Amino acid sequence: MGYIENTQKNYQHLTKGLKKVAESLRANPVLFATHPAKKTAEVIDVSETMVIRFSKAIGYAGYGELQKDVQQSLLSLKTPNRDIGHEQVNSFERIMQSDKENIHQASLNIDWKVASQIVDCLVQSKSTSIVGYYHSFSYAHWFYFLLHHLIDDTSLYRPETDIGFTKKGSDHTVIIFSYYRYALEGIRLAKEAKENGNTIVIITDSRLSPIAEYGDYVLTIHSAKKSILEKGPITFSVLNALLLHIAQKTGKMEFVNPANTYYIK
Repeated sequence: MGYIENTQKNYQHLTKGLKKVAESLRANPVLFATHPAKKTAEVIDVSETMVIRFSKAIGYAGYGELQKDVQQSLLSLKTPNRDIGHEQVNSFERIMQSDKENIHQASLNIDWKVASQIVDCLVQSKSTSIVGYYHSFSYAHWFYFLLHHLIDDTSLYRPETDIGFTKKGSDHTVIIFSYYRYALEGIRLAKEAKENGNTIVIITDSRLSPIAEYGDYVLTIHSAKKSILEKGPITFSVLNALLLHIAQKTGKMEFVNPANTYYIK
């Protein structure tokens, strides 16, 4: 069992401080692979003792053993294929290769069981409201744009005109995208949906985000940095995976691949 599985298995039993170390390991394993415990602790703003305690809490004898496991895991990842003689990589290609590696790394840390539960929840829901503030609105809008073709009664929450949720009961689902820096408006709506007894799906970048406690389902999408440019490709890739599974469940795969809709020769 590797560090990813060990972290996931023991996560719920960790203290808040140890969970912070766990989140950092999930988001940036290279940090743990390349630096001693003291430097790692300094970067993630905890004590060196906390990093060592975390290592033991998830089943390792100490930080050194955890570091070896992380290093071995990273070394086993496949490197991008390059054509022989292709010495200089185009700058645009380099950015896309970086996105590819970020997506792959994030996919190793996502709880796909939760993703599957979210798919089932949305397919069975009577209505779905999708929320996102600031840069998270772009993810909410994209998800809504495609989801409303796949399931009935799907709406995008518009902060400039909407004033809250009126539907009550767990058969009405509210999806909230909440990324760092976490919008207070999103947290307020999560509280309101909870009071209505709605089913709440949270898509966020950390299990420690302040909105996570309100979610019935919390899908955490980790990234090594807080950069919007890094989070974007990862998030849209995860949303595509959710949408494809929903299309399959609802029997609407022709929407995803509408080959007969266009007349192209």
